[in-house]
Parts: sequence; structure tokens; C-alpha cells
Amino acid sequence: MPPAEIAAHVRKKVFQCLDARRLPDRPSPELVSTDDFPKLPRPEHAPSSLREALARATKEILSGRWKAFGHLEIQVEDPPEWHKDHLVGKNLATNESAFKLNHRELPGGADIKLIWELSRWHQLIRLAMAGYVLGDERAALKCVEWLTDWVQHNPPYRGWNWTSALEAAMRLVQFTWIDALLSGVLPASCRQGSSLETPNSQRDAGSALDGRDADPVRAKLRREILPAHVWFGWRYRSFGSSANNHLIGELAGLILAVARWPELGRWATSLDKLQTLWEREVLAQFAEDGGNKEQALNYHLFSWEFCWQARAALLAAGRKISSDVEERLRRAARFFWEVQVRREPWDYGDSDNAFVSPFFVHEGSALIEWRDWLSRSTTTAGTALDYWLGDPPKLFPAPGRSDPPHTVRRSDWWVYPGSGLGICESGFWWLRWDLSSLGYLKTAAHGHLDALHLSIWFNGVAIVVDPGTGAYYADPNLRTWLASRAAHNGPSPTLWSHPVRLGSFLWSKQHDTPRWKADGGGGLVADWRLANGSMCRRVLRLGTQDGWQVEDSLQSWTGTAEFGVRWHFAPGVYLKLLSERRLWVKRENVSVIVEIGPEWAEVLVVEQRIRGLPRSAASNELEAQFAGTVSPAFRKVEWAPFLKLVARPGSDKSCVFRTTFLASRDG
Repeated sequence: MPPAEIAAHVRKKVFQCLDARRLPDRPSPELVSTDDFPKLPRPEHAPSSLREALARATKEILSGRWKAFGHLEIQVEDPPEWHKDHLVGKNLATNESAFKLNHRELPGGADIKLIWELSRWHQLIRLAMAGYVLGDERAALKCVEWLTDWVQHNPPYRGWNWTSALEAAMRLVQFTWIDALLSGVLPASCRQGSSLETPNSQRDAGSALDGRDADPVRAKLRREILPAHVWFGWRYRSFGSSANNHLIGELAGLILAVARWPELGRWATSLDKLQTLWEREVLAQFAEDGGNKEQALNYHLFSWEFCWQARAALLAAGRKISSDVEERLRRAARFFWEVQVRREPWDYGDSDNAFVSPFFVHEGSALIEWRDWLSRSTTTAGTALDYWLGDPPKLFPAPGRSDPPHTVRRSDWWVYPGSGLGICESGFWWLRWDLSSLGYLKTAAHGHLDALHLSIWFNGVAIVVDPGTGAYYADPNLRTWLASRAAHNGPSPTLWSHPVRLGSFLWSKQHDTPRWKADGGGGLVADWRLANGSMCRRVLRLGTQDGWQVEDSLQSWTGTAEFGVRWHFAPGVYLKLLSERRLWVKRENVSVIVEIGPEWAEVLVVEQRIRGLPRSAASNELEAQFAGTVSPAFRKVEWAPFLKLVARPGSDKSCVFRTTFLASRDG
């Protein structure tokens, strides 16, 4: 850790000691909002799909049927218990100073991510949206009621919801939108206790906004929420190797709040400085080819959405974004469109399914909605994202109509040289190959040991997948396994040296970035040098057979060259052994033939779940316990079949080990 970062950690500890004893004086000003951001579209212009979704979501939210991380169903009280992990049923409410709490170690199997999730206010902003778009006064009033309850049960800088500056920034983003939405639907109802005189869709949104600061209940919420969150978000913003998407999110939250309520700059800093820091982070965290340096695909979109909202707020405040930042954001949007699959999205790296604001129609289709919005095809005009965010970035040439820009074309592949991701679309095949570094900065916080990992889709169906993330704190052993080398399908030496995992978000060091090139035979070859050897993978298109051949090898510098490869299939795959080294793999209505070369010393096909692998089939206890475990989404764990191959090169044996994937026309 560099001296500057060590000094920053010391400074943070001093701040915490001081702030735990004496909170800052925070006068309660009358915060007057500007009309500049966010600019709300007219309610009657909302697409029917959004109106139907908001009506459905309101019913579910008010009945306590919430979704954490967009997919995990939980039952929530009225009002919500804000310090409860609803998955394990543990309520950890406390009035202890947040500066004395360790959110990484909670009792009873509780996970701080489940507690934080409710206080990101996604459900509250959906209620505010329903109030504004549908004229649903009940939804709007419930949003105000729950915000008031949150303030009562989460006094500034006390309890679990004040242990992260990013979480405070998330609430600033949501509250900026909530305040604007409610000012368009409840300018008088909270004050007088009356019902709305006319449906929202029949009112002029501009006239409703004239009363945006007249409601004493919401004015009180602004005084109680905004200064404390802005001060905390600025004072405890992330730094050094902890920056990643946290710092981008913290700066974005501050930008939105200060742009709407300029007086809040007193508790943080000027919009000038916030913009300067934010622009620096955009260029630092997104590579020149557009990829996010954390090497986690969902965090790419998460960071980009923060940036797009911050950009909108700065433009609304009359500021100009640098041309370099504008171009980098366009490239980042294009990177996500190209690298995320069209159907059955399956991320790589260490992601938690986070999203910033629920601008989509439905959580389950959010990634597809984002891709459709970015492509802005004629069939997607007028979608929910269009309604809330307006025009997407101008991507030229149009996505899908040319080779992906900012890539290098080699054989059948497009490779992003800065981010180290290779993609290939050939016939019915779609492949994504990891040729990247471990992650961002020295600790590579969200990195996985997935270099040379190959994911395969056929005819739009996921066949070979990345194992996923699992959870951050709930099951440390599972987290360690899913991030490990052996859980991915790149060649994995039996004897591993560096880097090693030292904690939930800490690696001992970065590893070398794989080097890749096209060979004379039409394949793409990648070589990855490590402390004790060099691993090599060649991927070759077999045009006449409609398939792919993968060739793996290991050059050891210590005398031991044994390695393994684990091909993890997607959940729901059916395997049938056609012969000793030939598999039929079927999922949904798609099937693929897998042929295993005779060079492999051991072949283990696991078709169904068993209680722990035999010790002889596992190299360590983690593999014996977790082999076959995949995580399609955060906190969602499933079992899937897999194929494990073991290579033992020798002087009288081949040094290249082949696995072939062929199209099967049998349904």
C-alpha cells in the first residue's frame, strides 16, 4: 500500500474517533430546490408498459413483497425494519455510533448487503414514480411515511446504514428523484391532509412544481436527510485502492444533490471541485476502449449509470463536460452493449447485481432494457428508459451494424486491448474470452482469477458459464471458491503460487495480463505468465464442423506441469455420455456435442449433485464442498453439471490437451 493511501487510512481513523464523540453542527436551512434537475417528463407521455409495471409494483411493495438485488424475494413489514436481514430473519437494530461498527462481521449469518439494500430506497422511488405517473396518492403518501420512519430509526451516523459513504450517496440519488416526483404530485396533500383534486395525468406538471417547496413535511425531510448525507458522503468518500465504483457513486450522489440544492455545497464542496474529481475518476476507471477496470461486468453498468446521471445533473446546471469524458462514456456504453449477451445475460467478475435507480420496466429484464435503450432501435423508442432518461449516448456506427469500434480484429475475434476481453459471434455461436488483468488497482478488489476463462452461448442459450459471485459476507468459503482459479475453466495448475486471496476484497498482488495473438492456423492464442509457469490456451474455429476446438497447455518452471480444466455448464443442462470421451449437452431446445481429446489423463463427468466430491476427485476441501456450485445472481446459488479434466504432461506424451465443442442438430 503506497504511503499516501496509508496516510489517508490514518486520517479516516482520526475522523472516526473525533466524529464518534462529537457530531458536526448542522443548522437546518430551508433548502430551496432548482428547477434544473431532474427535468421530469409529462405523466401522460409515460409508455403503457411503464404504467402497468408501476401499478403492479405498487401493489407488491405495499403488500410487503419486495425484491432485493432485483431478484431475491423477501417479505417486508410496514413500516420496514430497516436494520433487518430479511433473508435470515435477523434484526440488528442499534443506536451505536456507525464509526464503531464492523459491517463485515455480523452475527447469526446476517449479511450487511441485505440490510443496506432496503435503505437504497429503490421501492420508495417506485412509489414516488407511481404517484407522479399514475396520480396514485396512496403510493406517494406511503413513500413520505416510510421516509419519515427511516429518519426516525436511522439518526445521522448511527447504526448500520451509516457505515458506508456509497450507501449515503445512493440515498442522495434516490432522494433527488423522489423530491422532484413528489413535488409534482403532492404539493398540498401532505400539508392539508386532503386528496388530490384531479388525477395527476390531467394536471400540468409545471404548475404542480410551483409548490415544490411549500409542503412542510417534505421540507422537514429535506432538512433531516440532505445535509447529514452530503457531509458524510464527502468526509468519508472512498480513496486509494478502495475507490473503484464506490468513489464514482459517491461523487455522483453529491453532484446530483448539490445541483438540485446548491446550498448543500456548504456541507461538502463546490460543484466545480466535484465535477473535476468526477471527470478524473471517469477517465481513471474506464479504459480507453470503454471497459471498466474493475473487471466485473455488472459493476460496469452500475458505474456507468452513476456517471450518466451525474452528467445530466451537471449539464442541467449549465456546465460543460470535457470532450474526453464525453467520449469515454460513449465508449463505455458501447463496450457494455457489445460485451453483454443479447439473451440470458451472465456476468463475469465480482458483481452484486446492483443498479442505481429503477428506471426500467421490470427487474428481470433490466439488462436487456438497457441494451435496447443504448442501441435505440426503432422498436425500442418510447421505452421506460427513454421516458426517464431521454436520449441515450450517440453511438456511431450504430450497434450491430459494424465491427465493434475500439477493438482489434484477430481471426474470428474482436479483442478490447485495454480491457482484455475478447468476443466472437460466428453463426449461432457467441463466445466471451477473458484476457484481462485481475482487477482495478493493486488490491483488485472485485477481481476473480478468471484469466483465460471461456464462456459459450449457442443459439442464444448459455452453455458454458462463469461461476458467478455468490455473496460478499454471508459465506466466506463459497466466496473464496467462486473467485478461485479452479472454479473457472482456464487451465489451472495443481501447484498454485501467486496471487492469493487475503480477504473479501483483497489480493496479494496483481498478476500479469495475458498476452494474445493470432496464429497462422486461424486461431487466437493467449499466454499467461505466472510465478511458477506459463499457461497457454488456443481457441480455433472449426468451420467445416460448426464448432470450436480449445487447446490448453502448461509450461512449468518448477518441474510439475499437472493442471486441470473445469468446464462449468449452466444450470438446467442435461448431460448424456455418448461414449467414454464424448458428451451430449442439452439445455432448453439447444444441444452441443463435447469431445474430449485422448491426451487428458482423467475425465470426470458430474451429471447430478452429490454430497461432496470424493476426496480423490478434489484437490482441496473447498473443491470437495463447492464443485458444481454456480451463482447466476447475487445471493442466488444453484447447482449445475460440470466436466473436470486433468492433464499430466510427460516427455513421452502430448503437451497440448484438446476439448472440442460442436453444434448438434438433435433437439
